[in-house]
Amino acid sequence: MIVREMTKEDLEEVVNIESSLYKDKWNKEAYLRDLENEIAYNYVLEHEGVILGYYGFWLMFDNIDITKVSIRKELQGKGLSKILMEDMFNRISNSDINTITLEVRVSNKVAIALYEKYGFKKISVREKYYENVEDAYVMQKEVN
Repeated sequence: MIVREMTKEDLEEVVNIESSLYKDKWNKEAYLRDLENEIAYNYVLEHEGVILGYYGFWLMFDNIDITKVSIRKELQGKGLSKILMEDMFNRISNSDINTITLEVRVSNKVAIALYEKYGFKKISVREKYYENVEDAYVMQKEVN
C-alpha cells in the first residue's frame, strides 16, 4: 500500500467512492478546484492500482483544516483510516503547524473516536452544518 498525491486521473474513482459515502458529496468539479488550489493538499491510499481511500487538508498559515478522511465503505473498520492519519502527521511533522481542525457529523461516532484517539478535542458545534439538517462538531488538535 502506498499513499501518494491525488491526481486528476484519480478523480473518477475518488468521486465514485465519495458518492457511496456521503449525501453532501464533493463532485468532480469540486475536486478539480481543490487540486488547483495552492493551499489544498490531497492524497490517496492505493493498493495494486486500486484507490482504497483518500484524505485532504487545507494549509492556512499555522493551521491545517482537514477536508476529508475517507475509506471505501466495504473496507471500513480495517484500520486504513489510521494509515491516512499517520501519513498526514508525517507530512506535517517538520512544519510550523500549531493546530489542526476539522468538522465531523455529531452522529459519526466511529470518526469521532478515531479523531479523539489522535488527540482531537471537541471545541464547538456548528448547527445544521450538514445539508442544513445535522450538526457538526468542530474538533481541534494542538500540534506545537
